[in-house]
Amino acid sequence: MGKKKVPVEDLIVPPQDNRICGTICLCQMTLVLSSVAIVYLTVAIYMPSTRAFKSGIDETPVMCTTTRAVNKDNCEWGSCGEWCLSKTSGACMQIYVNLRNNGTNVIFQNCTNSANKTCFGIDQERADKVRCIADECKNLTGTFNCTMGKCLNITDAFECVFHNTDSPLKCSGRRGKITCIDIDGLFSCNRGTCRKILTPYNCDRRCVDIPTRNKNVVVLSGDKVYLSQCQNAINAETKEEVWNEMADNVLMASCYNIRNNSDRVEAIDCINGSVIEKSFLTDLTNFTFLSHLHVAVASPVLQIAPPDVDLTISNESRLMINLEGCVNTLMDECKEFLREYGKDGTDHNARARFPCFYAPANKEVVVARFNLDITYKQFLVASVVPSVLFVVSCLVLVLCQTTVYVGDDAKMRFKGCVDTDTMLAAKNMGSQANMGDTGGGDSVMAL
Repeated sequence: MGKKKVPVEDLIVPPQDNRICGTICLCQMTLVLSSVAIVYLTVAIYMPSTRAFKSGIDETPVMCTTTRAVNKDNCEWGSCGEWCLSKTSGACMQIYVNLRNNGTNVIFQNCTNSANKTCFGIDQERADKVRCIADECKNLTGTFNCTMGKCLNITDAFECVFHNTDSPLKCSGRRGKITCIDIDGLFSCNRGTCRKILTPYNCDRRCVDIPTRNKNVVVLSGDKVYLSQCQNAINAETKEEVWNEMADNVLMASCYNIRNNSDRVEAIDCINGSVIEKSFLTDLTNFTFLSHLHVAVASPVLQIAPPDVDLTISNESRLMINLEGCVNTLMDECKEFLREYGKDGTDHNARARFPCFYAPANKEVVVARFNLDITYKQFLVASVVPSVLFVVSCLVLVLCQTTVYVGDDAKMRFKGCVDTDTMLAAKNMGSQANMGDTGGGDSVMAL
């Protein structure tokens, strides 16, 4: 005999109350997300903020000047990393800076006949580069700065004067591929035949025709030169006059920034204030000669601006973008940071000069970004928002657990509340019961 088939009853799940289901789902999702956020923010916000509060770093910025930027294949620390949750590994850049106190802010009054000149050097990212592989260097002509076979064309930016060169190298043909694949140094090339320029040599920027006629103020600011005919110079803090045109000489200084407002010019963070005789300047000059005058010829004047050696705090400190040495935005912030702050003058451009922060108890490390107010606000928001969401979602779920029950019809309801369907069902059952009672009475009477 075959087995008797047991009929399978189709279970009908009644429609649930969307308000109850939606509330429970929303609270569960909020609980999970807030928990994950708290775990992530512990590493990204809470711990860095705590270290910032305890770092002892002074919020008053000082000045940093990049002295060298080193690229390493493997390093224990880097100036900037793109992701803080992973330890620095692989290639990185280490930037070292000179740390000093702020210089003097100087106001030049009644300035006329002003001129600005920007002396562009080599843009490492946009300059023409060739790699001496597969005859790429067979037609090199001009002056090239080569590093391990990779040559940068500096012909248009610099004019090099030299007397001695090494034996020629032919960068073409099979032998040329082997010879020029690892050339290193400064080379003068003509149609693929390159000669290494031997020391001593002098490479000056092709920044000429700087107008110095009838100028008595020369301010150097990185790759820029500001020149003007001014009446006097005043210390912005003490309001004392530090120089006057009656001295019949030329004032020179190196400043971080220049703000030009009509006939009044404000120079920010000036150092190495000095004066030279007017006879040193002709109608036109070049950037290299001005730099030479400022460093080697001009007479220092402490009242104008102090020398940088008197302001030095540390000759070499490690620079990091922040206390963590990394960012979490994943927007290539480090690429721009390293490009801007890594200018150490090796490409004959001005060294990077910028405000920075340090702790008096630890002068070996400086940071470019530090703001306790912003850090406190970030810590407060990152602490309050996920914590409140976590607590509220937990309380709502606990409340649902104690107030929501599942009835015999597999439908969720709040305790103490009866929905419309339940009332209609009860009413229908009561009506059927009354009809049954009436029918039964008639039957008895009929009997």
